[in-house]
Amino acid sequence: MIVSYFKYLQKAKGDFHLHSPLVFDLYSNVLRHLPRKGREEELDRRLKLFVNDNPLVFKADDCIMVVKGIHRSKKDEADWNWLRKSDKVSLSIDCWSFGLAFVMERLKKEHFVLKF
Repeated sequence: MIVSYFKYLQKAKGDFHLHSPLVFDLYSNVLRHLPRKGREEELDRRLKLFVNDNPLVFKADDCIMVVKGIHRSKKDEADWNWLRKSDKVSLSIDCWSFGLAFVMERLKKEHFVLKF
């Protein structure tokens, strides 16, 4: 998985390279403030707050999936890639230890690799 991690580092961008207002806000208000340890546990709570604080952005039929361990093995990476390429998923974010997949029909398909 070392090779995978180096590929991730080459692609990963910080907040100055984000051209999507939604992803920039998510990065600035949720992801950047996650602690090093226990990120996934804290993430669920912060995501719910972010969605509730942005009722004009998120609709009732939108879905955000948190997928943990997307780079643990080749199979996990293949599963993540299959999910993010799915027609239903319009926005995906690779954060190395977890991924976020957004089902929001009004968004165009985009994929981000973020470091924080």
